[in-house]
Amino acid sequence: MNNFLSKVLKFLALLFSVNLLLFCFVKLFYIKDYEQVDLGFSEFILADSHGIPLSDFSEDYRVHNFSEHGDSYLDMERKIKYLIAETEVDKIYLTVDDHTLSPYRENFNNMDRSAYFSVLSDHQDVVEYVEEKYLEYYIVFLHDKYSLVIRNFIESELFDYTKWGGSKKTSWESLSKEAREYKSRMRIQDFFPNTEKSETLTETLNDIISLCKNNDIELIGIRFPLTESFHENLGSKSFNADSIFYQNELKVLDYDSLFFGQDTLFRDQDHLDAEGGDIFADILFEGAD
Repeated sequence: MNNFLSKVLKFLALLFSVNLLLFCFVKLFYIKDYEQVDLGFSEFILADSHGIPLSDFSEDYRVHNFSEHGDSYLDMERKIKYLIAETEVDKIYLTVDDHTLSPYRENFNNMDRSAYFSVLSDHQDVVEYVEEKYLEYYIVFLHDKYSLVIRNFIESELFDYTKWGGSKKTSWESLSKEAREYKSRMRIQDFFPNTEKSETLTETLNDIISLCKNNDIELIGIRFPLTESFHENLGSKSFNADSIFYQNELKVLDYDSLFFGQDTLFRDQDHLDAEGGDIFADILFEGAD
């Protein structure tokens, strides 16, 4: 019996060690700085990857950039609840781009990482809360997405030999018109797999609006700049998140066409580069007042 228990304990110790090692890896290459937020601010901007180019430029205007690649309204709602619980929030700038109510964003989000900001009231019961916020978060073997992160890292970083040669990604402005058209169409195809918007994200956006109203937080919508090529290919496609703001008599800052013809300010079809983010921060926050 003692021998059996000894083997079990050794196995558990090995399992714990492997999990700890893998979690450190995931923390370093996937979770990274996701959990970091400066609570010394009272104004925040929340967006998906479109908000990333603003970087820390927003802090010149006393606005903390709380955006992250892949964030959905589900993630943003968690973050807002966390902010309300931890600090005084006066104003929030929130993305209301054409794609933000897409089923694509409902399926590809950061719910695994934003669990860090979740509270018990977000869950049906204590068991679900503990499972999502602690067990799935810290136990790598229970998390399918962590496995994908590890595999993708191995494939893209260790066995992508093109990176070893120092090859650089072609800049957006240097692409041919045909290449820009193609990349724009492919992105739009991802954002708009069909004409039906996500009911879950629509409900969540309405919840965010109510949450801000109930806590006397000024909520302002942002439509981020697009390249002219992307905008032309997009046409009338939109899930109209901004219309929900208008229905609630909320302000929307529409900068879709701000940098048409200035492709040097973009890193791809619908994301600004660092220079573009710097310039846009000045225009955005000076115009918001």
